[in-house]
Amino acid sequence: MPRTVPVIGTQTPGNYLTGALWTASVKAMSDWLLGSGTNGVPRFRGRQASVQSIADNTWTPLTLDTEDYDSDNGHSTSTNTSRYTVQVAGTYAITGMVSFAANATGNRAGRITVNGTAVPGSFVKGLAATATHSSGAAFHAQAVLAVGDYIELQGLQTSGGALNTSSATDVACAMGVWWLAS
Repeated sequence: MPRTVPVIGTQTPGNYLTGALWTASVKAMSDWLLGSGTNGVPRFRGRQASVQSIADNTWTPLTLDTEDYDSDNGHSTSTNTSRYTVQVAGTYAITGMVSFAANATGNRAGRITVNGTAVPGSFVKGLAATATHSSGAAFHAQAVLAVGDYIELQGLQTSGGALNTSSATDVACAMGVWWLAS
């Protein structure tokens, strides 16, 4: 069930701050901003622990088979594994990292999409690595999102044939999503 951002209540001058008002307003906002688990701001980080074959010259949603954290259960490792589905409306910071296996031919690129449409300014392209070194590109975007919108990380490569992503510990496709504001 989607959560909503808590609101700090107002009182007329002369009213006393009661325990109930404190819990409903001040503590609720503190838990939202500083809490953990489902008490904190929505946040997600997922990554690839297994390689994925990417067809030549085709934007492809990248699977995220491992979650480092997912405060609001917006991601599944079994269904639509490339998607993070927004559970709380607001402005989000989104980071992405694409990485590909060693191959010296063509270019590599990544972008962030919302509901299948590229987020303006999120595209990044790099030249191919060498025949013995993997390649990667990192990028960032912000987007205003509604409950039910989904975010994906997409990769593109132009090696002339299918090419695997890289899934090493520190060189792997990954996506992070953090709520910033209402």
